[in-house]
Amino acid sequence: MASNCYSCILDRAKFECDMLFSEDDSKKEAMEELLDFMTLHKGMVPSVVGTERERIMKRRSKNPDPYREMKAESNRVAKDLLPLTRRFYEEAEDKLEALIRIAAAANSMEWGVKGHDFDVNSFEDVFLDTLKENFDGDLEEARRRIDRFEKILYLTDNAGEIVFDLFVIEKLEEMGKLVVICPKTAPILNDVTAAELRSMTSLPIESTGPVVGLSLEEARAEFLDIFWDESWLVVAKGMGNFETMTEFDDRLIGRLIYVMRAKCEPVSLKVGVSQGTLVVRAV
Repeated sequence: MASNCYSCILDRAKFECDMLFSEDDSKKEAMEELLDFMTLHKGMVPSVVGTERERIMKRRSKNPDPYREMKAESNRVAKDLLPLTRRFYEEAEDKLEALIRIAAAANSMEWGVKGHDFDVNSFEDVFLDTLKENFDGDLEEARRRIDRFEKILYLTDNAGEIVFDLFVIEKLEEMGKLVVICPKTAPILNDVTAAELRSMTSLPIESTGPVVGLSLEEARAEFLDIFWDESWLVVAKGMGNFETMTEFDDRLIGRLIYVMRAKCEPVSLKVGVSQGTLVVRAV
């Protein structure tokens, strides 16, 4: 946890309280329960605290999927942008860089991150510019790893974004890769779930768990069997996966690629880029 992680987590909690509760007393009680948890668990990875925040909100509101409507709207907008995405890919001289840019730019589809502005209604207008933004990272090493590995474990992040991920995965399969897609087991934030993904694709799916990012303690055994298999390249989308997996990614050296937009200041400082940068990092 960086110092500004605390206010960011609470800002998102307030955003969700306003979305889920009509009475201020209900909002206060949810916020106070989260504050109690944060006091007792100082220094935890932000995504772990975020997972507890989501559990508090869902339990108190009796709403198992608070972002359901937002996720559906994000998927609709993303599907409308697929023709533009295909054209961007087809016109690109470097096809692999284009795919990584598409995957990273799609990670912009996120609400409630302090310092990151996202409006689903205007995303269509800025997406092409996003694809062409400055890009930081280990592109050549990512290229070598994708060439070398025949099997790819693709850890997904948000709804909406998943539409672009499926396009990227389609192209990876055309390159002869076997790709297993890894969404969440159950609703958490606006992340895509296994049930939602099964309605969108017939590709192999192995869900990770019901948490923000990846928890080894809560991940499914079937997923972990593949995850620790050294014959698989792991592509991890988004800041939640980055925050949690950097706790143990020294066990994945040589076969892990992070792809994201560094939307918050602590993550951008950790990665060594300006806030908002599109990033690919090979570990």
